[in-house]
Amino acid sequence: MTEFYKRINEVHKRPLHDAQVKVLRDYFNNGIRVCQSQWSRNGGKTECALALANLACLLKDNFQAIIVCPELKQAKKIYWHKKRLQNYAPPQYIKDVSTTDLKVDFVNGSLITVDGCENYEALRGIKPDLVIYDEFQHHSKEFHLEVMQPNLLSKSTALFIFGTPPKDRSAYYVDFRHELLRAIEHGDKESSYYEFDARINPVNDPGELAKRRKALYDSGNEVIWQREYEGKLVFGGEDVVFPKWKPAQHVRIHRTVMSYLDHDKRKLKWLTICDPGTSTCFAVLFACYNPYTQQIFLLDEIYERDRARTDTRQIFDRIRKKEQELYPESQQTDWHRVYDEAAAWFQREVIANYKHQYSKINLSPTHKQKSDEETEISRVKMLMAEENSLTVSDRCYWLRWEIESYVTDENGKYPDKNNHLIDCFKYLMDATGWKLIERADPTQAIPHMDPNSHSACDPADWADNVVDASLNVSVNDILSEYFD
Repeated sequence: MTEFYKRINEVHKRPLHDAQVKVLRDYFNNGIRVCQSQWSRNGGKTECALALANLACLLKDNFQAIIVCPELKQAKKIYWHKKRLQNYAPPQYIKDVSTTDLKVDFVNGSLITVDGCENYEALRGIKPDLVIYDEFQHHSKEFHLEVMQPNLLSKSTALFIFGTPPKDRSAYYVDFRHELLRAIEHGDKESSYYEFDARINPVNDPGELAKRRKALYDSGNEVIWQREYEGKLVFGGEDVVFPKWKPAQHVRIHRTVMSYLDHDKRKLKWLTICDPGTSTCFAVLFACYNPYTQQIFLLDEIYERDRARTDTRQIFDRIRKKEQELYPESQQTDWHRVYDEAAAWFQREVIANYKHQYSKINLSPTHKQKSDEETEISRVKMLMAEENSLTVSDRCYWLRWEIESYVTDENGKYPDKNNHLIDCFKYLMDATGWKLIERADPTQAIPHMDPNSHSACDPADWADNVVDASLNVSVNDILSEYFD
């Protein structure tokens, strides 16, 4: 393969660097079948994908490799329009190039094609030897599970994944990464995972990177540096709707959150906020509000997406179980329940199912028409920014997932998906009448004890541990012991 290395070194003038060599060795030397590599911007991932596909086709006869991007248009832009794929291998080994099929045929019968995730039907049933996902942070879950994964059943087929960390926690990338890391932890010797930052690519100027890092840190955008230049999976940045959300500051182990409420339960306001839905999700947020200190505590949630479990009777029974567990000595009237006014059917069904108890069920609609979305979002932002005003139980997994997935689109508009508990949060702010008048009374504020002191809570209760652990939780593992 002297001609191959001579071409990439002398013609393309892009010799392989250490990270690229590591990925190629996994395929050619180490017997790895599934490899996910998480790259910084300008780390060299596209060159690595090109080298992997071309070298495999040159070394193996009648070999089929396919490079899949999120969209066919994107695949053409990255690999085809600038002839990066067509011109990568030494020309004497190329038999034919088809612009119609986006295919490069080799003289030994091997071939490389490029395609997009949206091309569902055309990619069903193909039997590639090597599948390469590029820009995986934008790939769809359905494409992998329904189209490509069945094509990977052969032991001779390998999947190599390239991408930069997503901004959005709801990206399928996050779940796939978690499952892969868990498989590796459990002893899977045919899988590997890497993270590569921009400094590993010798074409990147260290001085320029240092200046970029300082500028981003000085402007409070360290998350952008970590994600885009260090290749770390972190959430936040300029597109996030809730930039003041800090899990290490806001999230606590559930028993610790409840300990803050033990002495004042009768003085607090207990609220159950419902965003009814039967087709996508029925979301419920359980909260507690201290009107004297302006502190809000988010205690638990229901996030039901199984349509068989979203009928009013089942949901309301689960609501009562949660309320009794959170505040055992409470009566029906101790909980103020709010539902989305657009779901008037929910109130009607509660009345029908609990007509003998309804006089004690404190249930009222929201008043969304009196405020606009920008105002509602701003109130949540102010609460998050105000020190000692918001505490969230680690049980509120899906709320955190929604907050960290909530990023504006390319037009700066708020997304209209994955926002069920965020809507509950907005309704909660209205129901409590929370206003930024003054900081929480320091004599009653949430204690910030030194974990090393003798009077402190168990260190396992502190948010740093909760946050790190919850980043590695699979959505399939989120089960509540209170569900039937």
